[in-house]
Amino acid sequence: MTVGLATQRHGSVLHLVLDAPKRRNALTRDMLHGLAEALTDIPDDVTGLVLRGEAGSFSAGADFAELNGTKDDIAYDDDVTRARTAILQCPRVVAAAIEGPCLGAAADIALACDLRVIAEDGYVQVPAVRLGLLYSPDALERHARTYPIDVVRRLFLLGERFSGPAASAAGLATSVVPHGATTAHATEVLARITRAELAAVAATKGFLDAVVTDNVDPVGWERRRIELLDSPARRRAIQAAHDHHVDRESTTTTR
Repeated sequence: MTVGLATQRHGSVLHLVLDAPKRRNALTRDMLHGLAEALTDIPDDVTGLVLRGEAGSFSAGADFAELNGTKDDIAYDDDVTRARTAILQCPRVVAAAIEGPCLGAAADIALACDLRVIAEDGYVQVPAVRLGLLYSPDALERHARTYPIDVVRRLFLLGERFSGPAASAAGLATSVVPHGATTAHATEVLARITRAELAAVAATKGFLDAVVTDNVDPVGWERRRIELLDSPARRRAIQAAHDHHVDRESTTTTR
């Protein structure tokens, strides 16, 4: 197991835990490598993943012990990109459970997740310009395509801090919950996904990613849609829905 990164199973939901509390879960290169690996080697019975931090912090961002303030730091940025890409390409829904600070590289990774559950006193901030940085152009392009451009300017140009309610209002957070409740909420949401839904989840996530990157292949996606329409899993789901509808009608009629 990677030092600073732990995994925990909660039923069908897998938690990826940033576990370096003495450094507020600052991201080392080893942690980034481990995160990318965990996101590409998912057990078949896992229906969703929660990314969270230990001890009341999501993450303080880059571990400055691994940066030297020169162009060599691009290697660290490359590791962040690999972790972000692994989230985007993961065939499961990935939710970030944000307690406390979610800074810099950690914010970049959280923004790549499908869902972001943030505590009322949690916050997202990218102070890169204060450190004399042009943040990774690849990340900036991705986020500018995903989030309102004015919000991206405030986040990356001004280094503005978006607290829980402000993050939700800006479209950076999916939901806001009380302090300490993010992990339970995210786990509950993902636990509703069944194994029968996973093929449709993966296809839908892949299509949305293609839209964001302006890389939609209409013929290929229509082919995939037909495959799912004619799949055994869908036939079982339609039959179950039909049976449920018939049962409800029968109950209503007999009352």
